[in-house]
Amino acid sequence: MAGRISLPSSDYAVVGSIVLYDTQPAELSRAIEQFLAVPLKKHLCVIDNSPRRTELAVERPDVSYHFMDRNLGYGRAHNLALRAAAGRAQYSLVMNTDVVYAPEAVLALYAFLQQRPQAGLAAPRMLYPDGSLQYVCRMLPTPRNFFLRRFMPDSSWAQRADETYELRFWDHESLANLPYFQGSFLMLRSELCNRLGGFDERFFMYGEDIDLCRRIYEVAEAVYVPQAQVIHEYRRYSKRSWRGTWIGIQNNARYFNKWGWFFDSRRNEINDKVRRELGGAIP
Repeated sequence: MAGRISLPSSDYAVVGSIVLYDTQPAELSRAIEQFLAVPLKKHLCVIDNSPRRTELAVERPDVSYHFMDRNLGYGRAHNLALRAAAGRAQYSLVMNTDVVYAPEAVLALYAFLQQRPQAGLAAPRMLYPDGSLQYVCRMLPTPRNFFLRRFMPDSSWAQRADETYELRFWDHESLANLPYFQGSFLMLRSELCNRLGGFDERFFMYGEDIDLCRRIYEVAEAVYVPQAQVIHEYRRYSKRSWRGTWIGIQNNARYFNKWGWFFDSRRNEINDKVRRELGGAIP
């Protein structure tokens, strides 16, 4: 059963969390070693949603392993670490295991949040392994965005919609306060995130990152920091299997049930503001 996580110390700069589900040993070892290389006071929570216990190749006092004995879902598992960080860490770093980064990326996000108390979230520039840009900075989605991306991804309609939704008209070279980042690597201000309740646990997987980023954006800045750079292998599970597609549909529906499908006036206000600030034409 899922329970509470207790950290061995306090006054951490960063508490990181990764969630496992049948994760390959080499990928897990890399994820742990990368975090341990960051020269800050830190702790990593490894939360295992797998059917069987995962053997850790790296065992250190600043890494704790928590076997859930069932699949809690992405956001609910990360919430265990977010709650553990309350009052014990300045920042929480929510990560996927398929992200590759150097210590400098974490340090850049940390330094930015230290200097910007009005910011509640910092997100890095994200690249594919071939060095091309991943469009993980986004506006708030509409049902049309999800329908086209999932069922007509190669159509001209989808490409035109993504030009705006994924901010492809923008050069991604400057700081920007944005309402949604794809949630593979996010540094969160722990106190604020816990005050907002962390990830909404009604989302099993997909949609929880949109929801949390949106809630942070409404009360603080959520900032893209291009000086921090990571590589994301981006498995796209939701498009590789019918089960993943079904999970994506269910959880995206939960997002629109919460915020509004076609009538979401606040979404329109936020998206129009982002387009004006970044120089994108409003269609």
